[in-house]
Amino acid sequence: MKRHFLILVFSLLFFPITQGKVKLSAMMGNHMVLQQNSSVKLWGWADGKKVTVTTSWNNRTYQVSTGKDGAWLVKVDTPKGGYTPYSITISDGAPVTLSDILIGEVWICSGQSNMEMRMMGNAAQPIDNSLEVLLNSGNYRDRIRFITVPRTNDTERRTDFEKRKWEVSSPETTIDCSAAAYFFARQLTESLHLPVGLVINSWGGSAIEAWMDEPTLKTIEGINIEAAKNPKRGVHQRLECLYNSMLWPVKNFTARGFLWYQGESNISNYQFYAPMMTAMVQLWRNVWEAPDMPFYYVQIAPHKYKDSRDTGAALLREAQVEALKTIPNSGIVPTTDIGDEFCIHPSQKDVVGLRLATLALTKTYGIGRLPSNGPMMTKVDYEGNKAIVTFNNAPAGLFPTFAQLEGFEIAGADKKFYPAKAKIVGRTNTVEVSSEEVVQPVAVRYAFRNYVGNITLRNTFGLSAFPFRTDTWDDVK
Repeated sequence: MKRHFLILVFSLLFFPITQGKVKLSAMMGNHMVLQQNSSVKLWGWADGKKVTVTTSWNNRTYQVSTGKDGAWLVKVDTPKGGYTPYSITISDGAPVTLSDILIGEVWICSGQSNMEMRMMGNAAQPIDNSLEVLLNSGNYRDRIRFITVPRTNDTERRTDFEKRKWEVSSPETTIDCSAAAYFFARQLTESLHLPVGLVINSWGGSAIEAWMDEPTLKTIEGINIEAAKNPKRGVHQRLECLYNSMLWPVKNFTARGFLWYQGESNISNYQFYAPMMTAMVQLWRNVWEAPDMPFYYVQIAPHKYKDSRDTGAALLREAQVEALKTIPNSGIVPTTDIGDEFCIHPSQKDVVGLRLATLALTKTYGIGRLPSNGPMMTKVDYEGNKAIVTFNNAPAGLFPTFAQLEGFEIAGADKKFYPAKAKIVGRTNTVEVSSEEVVQPVAVRYAFRNYVGNITLRNTFGLSAFPFRTDTWDDVK
């Protein structure tokens, strides 16, 4: 008995009575992907006053002091990406080791239901080619990893979340991954031969106002702040709720860029959408401390909404294109050809992912000689009863050549639009538009309604032309 007592006393002389244990952010976990060639942030909380972090790729140890609330954050240097798994050990007395960490490219994926839509699809709403992709997803276990931020009805700012972790690509996990984001990652890893990490924080039906804070929204002239913060609005549409609960917990996670797929919930205030998105991007870049972080987004797809012939969604799409002028290092991909009149969630998320990847690969990763996106109207010339429309982003011309093109409308000074005959001029990037009803045209529109069927105009790489109008008659339908 006396001997056991002496052993206990001896132990207490050399070890603290209690040893702290580090608590890590939910973003810090096994299987995560860290941004390559960067100084990335790691963070959490601890009982001790000092925390040490050791990274296996360079055997370097970092030390950081905890704050009054026990919070700590440290920046660590990452190497060039690859498929070698690494570990990180974090300790304030009791070590915690994270394993199977990959170094590669990380993207933050936000928006509403078309970004949120999982590979399994929605009820009676499928994802094209999902079965094959799911069955092959195990081949990407060392190439694609993802984490999905959970929803909460709490409107207060949260610094962390629970019950979610980094997932390794497999049939059982990928079925719950954002389909658009996964198709993007799959093309990215195939082209770059690097692991891709996806941070998915999206909420179906969310309004853009929910993804920014009040000071930012106040910079938008004419916006109704009180309406935006009305407590009768759901948390997914109320000013700064998702900024606080979905974006804030991941703001320290270093990433290459943002993907954004949202807009359907802002058709009613389309006139403010371009400045709101511009302000939101600036806010996010400030929060990430990355002033030139790429921001790539998806134009909302054609859908009937209340009436296919209406133009509310077309005006929102126009605002999305306008935002390119005020958001540096941004890009948009078209969905003019993949809409569904009766389903707001198009099944062709593989097309969306491929086009987003094309945008990133050409603009961020430097792949040359490919157009980053689809043809955009650059000018219109009027010759008698015809309008000659010129497009860019078509280095080998437009397609389908010699076929009649659907979706064009033309109007004279009376502002009455009529369906027009439209045809590509030879093998060029110009389209000739005319109508027997319009003797002297002054305005042309293309796919400028909520939904227009059988849209086929594209470049020879299969990228759809963007809808457009040459007039400014918002009240003309």
